[in-house]
Amino acid sequence: MKTWKKVIGVGLTLSAALLTACSGDKGASSSGEDKTDFAGDTLTLGVWGGNEAEEKSLDDMIKAFEDETGAKIEKKVYTDYNTQIQADMAGKTAPDVFYVDAYMYPWFSENQTLAELDADKFESDKFYSSLTDAFSTEGKLEAIPKDMSTLALYLNTEIFEKAGVSVDEIPESYEEYVEWLPEFQEKIDAAYGKGKVFAMSYNQDMARNYYLATRDGGLPLNEDGTANLADKKVVENLSILKDLVDTGAAVTPKDIGTGWNGEAFGSGKIAIMDEGNWVYQTLKTEFPDIPFTVKKMPTYKDAEGSMMFSVGWGKYAATKQSALADKWIQYATGAEGMEGWVVGTGTLPSREDVAETADLTANPDLLIHLEAWDYATIWQDGTTLDTVNKAYQNFLPKALDGSETFEEAMQEADEQANADITAN
Repeated sequence: MKTWKKVIGVGLTLSAALLTACSGDKGASSSGEDKTDFAGDTLTLGVWGGNEAEEKSLDDMIKAFEDETGAKIEKKVYTDYNTQIQADMAGKTAPDVFYVDAYMYPWFSENQTLAELDADKFESDKFYSSLTDAFSTEGKLEAIPKDMSTLALYLNTEIFEKAGVSVDEIPESYEEYVEWLPEFQEKIDAAYGKGKVFAMSYNQDMARNYYLATRDGGLPLNEDGTANLADKKVVENLSILKDLVDTGAAVTPKDIGTGWNGEAFGSGKIAIMDEGNWVYQTLKTEFPDIPFTVKKMPTYKDAEGSMMFSVGWGKYAATKQSALADKWIQYATGAEGMEGWVVGTGTLPSREDVAETADLTANPDLLIHLEAWDYATIWQDGTTLDTVNKAYQNFLPKALDGSETFEEAMQEADEQANADITAN
């Protein structure tokens, strides 16, 4: 089972404050466990701001829950979520129930801010096992995944048609893409003019590249949480990104004057992008003139791969509304509540039974995302992942533009990340 190791000194002052704050109120978290009458009680939810669909879906869920229980729900919406909720925990003002991003779960768990949840009580056997594993430490379930997202390929079928290329011709592996992209780009240039439309977009966030970095046992982070990006295996794995960029057919959204993949694809300037299922509804509503189809992510080194992202509901270890907190989590992650959530937001269910009842298996595009849970890599790796990712993003461009070797750039990333880790 997982244990979260971190470098000595990382977050020491804040961690000590959190441990004191939570342990001082531990008895309160177990009070009233058998309570069933919640009329007049108040439960605080800690969340971040979402898009319009997410806001409406959460508000609808809250109203239904209040009508059913007689309790009052208060939303606490954070603008800088991780920083602000950690400060609230240190100040003993944290919400009773709050969002737990999978990549931040190790931090919350290590600092003992989450109450243990009864696996049977929350029907953990109904969820995809990789997700409940991501929110468990040493056999203890500490958050319930409310949804998930995975990466898949989105293809602009109009660009393929104008370039005279069938979408069925796309390669199955990244290695084959390196050979195939130049000719595809030439056909796009012939149809649209040089520099107008590009074959593929890519992202310089390690959250998108992590599954590549870890191929064949690559370890971007050491067991103690320090950065290991310059490791020979990691550099070898990530060098496929350089090969793709060197074709001249792969660009970032920023390269073409857009803010993110969905906007770049929606502008009609990108033929192929890898993106999460959250973009599906955005394309349908905001870019309805862009025809597209969805395919599996390419293989790499003869293995399937994708990234998986998830957010769970966690119960604050020092809550004084333990039973009501459980009731909310059961409601929000139960079959009925989750179905309403995923239908309203376009996210994927973390429960296998809801995937059937919400008819997601009948949508071939979303089914590709859904089936990726079986081979996707969860975006999670200890308590220092965010720090390492920031350094990675700072130095990866140097490796890709050729101003430094990949190994040199990753060595600098390691130095920056490890300096930040030991300084905190």
